[in-house]
Amino acid sequence: MASKKDVVVVGAGLSGLFSAALLARRGAAVTVLEKSGHVGGTSHVFRRGRYLFPMGALAFGFPDRVTAMLAKAGIAADWTWKRNHFQLFSPDLDIVYSRPLAELRDELMIRFPGEAGGLESFFRELGEASALIENLDLRHPDFLPPGNPGLAGLSPEKAASIERLAESPCAERLDALFRMDPLKNFLGSQGTSRPEMSMLNLALMWRVMSEVGIWFPSCGVHGLAGRLLDAIRSAGGDVRLSTSVSGIIIDKGAAVGVRTATGDVLAAEWIISSADYKKTILELLPPESVPPEHRERVLLAPYTGSEFCVYLGLDRSAVDWSRWRADHLYFRTPGGWTGDDFEDGEIEACRWSDNFPAAAPPGKCVVILRAPYPYEKAASWRTGEKARAVGYLEFKERLARRMIAAAEAVLPGLSGAIESMEAATPLTYRDWGGRTRGSIAGWAWTAEAAGKLRSRLLIRTPIRGLLAVGIYSATELFLGGVPAALRTAELAAEAVCPPRDQPQM
Repeated sequence: MASKKDVVVVGAGLSGLFSAALLARRGAAVTVLEKSGHVGGTSHVFRRGRYLFPMGALAFGFPDRVTAMLAKAGIAADWTWKRNHFQLFSPDLDIVYSRPLAELRDELMIRFPGEAGGLESFFRELGEASALIENLDLRHPDFLPPGNPGLAGLSPEKAASIERLAESPCAERLDALFRMDPLKNFLGSQGTSRPEMSMLNLALMWRVMSEVGIWFPSCGVHGLAGRLLDAIRSAGGDVRLSTSVSGIIIDKGAAVGVRTATGDVLAAEWIISSADYKKTILELLPPESVPPEHRERVLLAPYTGSEFCVYLGLDRSAVDWSRWRADHLYFRTPGGWTGDDFEDGEIEACRWSDNFPAAAPPGKCVVILRAPYPYEKAASWRTGEKARAVGYLEFKERLARRMIAAAEAVLPGLSGAIESMEAATPLTYRDWGGRTRGSIAGWAWTAEAAGKLRSRLLIRTPIRGLLAVGIYSATELFLGGVPAALRTAELAAEAVCPPRDQPQM
């Protein structure tokens, strides 16, 4: 029988690494199992020729929270932070929107004078909601361990207001306030897409973009993973790469260990899974071990979609950057995408080497282009785990060239500046990123989807001894990607081995 503090962590993404680092520091015997040959999950970077490209997160919010959480694992911040800014360029609107809400409101008043009344109302309501949700995860009982009142708790009135925001589709409110679709779409999606999320998630998104900011650590997101790996090993933890977990072992309703793809069994009293929640519940557990109602809810609740991504190493001097006014440029050309390859014509471009200069040689740069792309339209090319049908490479290149051609309407000279190119499809995110159906950003953020799982945190699964961490263990967009992954890992570590000043739950 394993000792009480023996823990197996499935997956070495940032959340799995952080939970392991905290527990190893608190004296637990921790083993991390990672199927790939590197740590960091989708925060990893890969090389093509003279260029480095990031697999996933380009930047994130709440740098102070991230710094404070990492300090609990003994990691001192030896990096600096750079704020990233965001621009929308479309036939209807060209605006840098990563700015205080009052400034943004004033500029929109000038651009859309006929919508002044709606803008006054919307930004007043957004400001009220932003104040209401400040430090939401540290105050709302749905984000806190049982019996923990948080910083100050919430009055019944404020709790009821938050629930109303969570249940209200933002599109309905925007339709009531505004006549012009481009303005509705921008305020409801920070782009050109039709608004879909709840008023709560919309307020969270605008608060992060405008007030908190999106930031990049000078060590890179992948650099945080490296520091977590060092922290685990220095505290006596074990990290095993190229070790795939095929299943979680259940005995009398409790998780008691894991089985690897090679048939090895590791016993433990606690299992922490940083695999996405659907994979954990629907693939790693025996079906009969999961309560049928929970299994059905997990099966039916939607994830966010996938995307197509093009990585470019460029001769910087060969591109016309005159329209570029921020670190991230979201654009829709007048014609958008043609044909039926893409459901959404909006493309994001990020000159990532501005954040991480080591990614490109002098005089060169790394640009990332990405756009929504449905998993179904790539699925037929998948013949197995990391296996593809003949013609897949040509399919990827054809789509990449189409995306580059569309981007050239905003960035003249782009195609002629290319020195290195790689592309990722939803199959890449599934097989290399370990994401169900290639999902890239957690559970769907619509008001309808938010209530399907009946909980804002899914860290404590229905299986005793099994905890889930990562962005898929939270159903609300409460901190964004990286900080939410770390916060869920912190809560899981506290459930297993509380800090000395906190009683066992």
